[in-house]
Amino acid sequence: RFLLFLCFFKVILGAHSLSKNEASKQIFEIEKFIPFSRIISYRKSNDIMLIKLHTAATLNKHVQLLHPSSKNDIRAGTKCQVTGWGATDPHLLRNSDTLHEVTVTVINRKLCNSPSYYNHNPIITEDMICAGDARGQKDSCQGDSGGPLVCKGAFYALVSAGHKCGEAKKPGIYTLITQKYWAWIKSKLAPSHANHDRK
Repeated sequence: RFLLFLCFFKVILGAHSLSKNEASKQIFEIEKFIPFSRIISYRKSNDIMLIKLHTAATLNKHVQLLHPSSKNDIRAGTKCQVTGWGATDPHLLRNSDTLHEVTVTVINRKLCNSPSYYNHNPIITEDMICAGDARGQKDSCQGDSGGPLVCKGAFYALVSAGHKCGEAKKPGIYTLITQKYWAWIKSKLAPSHANHDRK
């Protein structure tokens, strides 16, 4: 199924503006998509995928690796930064040309599942977290999906879902990169798996 879409996508690294011809940009063809699960779930669980580039990226001051968290969860109340080229106006839902960053606060999972928030629709599981703003003014939005949530300098989660954008009691929903996902990522990066893929 994913093979049909490979030619429609490219990966761009080192960009600040999507439209400007920046010397820092590295553009790559995609060799393959590697989803965690081939089952599409309405529960928003397991919303994570790896993308294998056709050629290797060059690490420099514009393209760097995120440092993963060594913890399996993040405490409610923690301030984190989310970045992306997603919409900045919840009414227009038009992607931004320039990269934006906003600080959001991690929300207690029990509160996020409560009737006044998401009311278990979707269920915020142990592999997910909510993060936003008490006044609803700071949030990830459409077009930010897959972007990183960084807390205290460590990579904790990926933008996954939400209800509209910037609503006080409908914060962004994130896929928490738990040990389950790290084990899966490492298995896909293992040399034995890479050799098998080339056959």
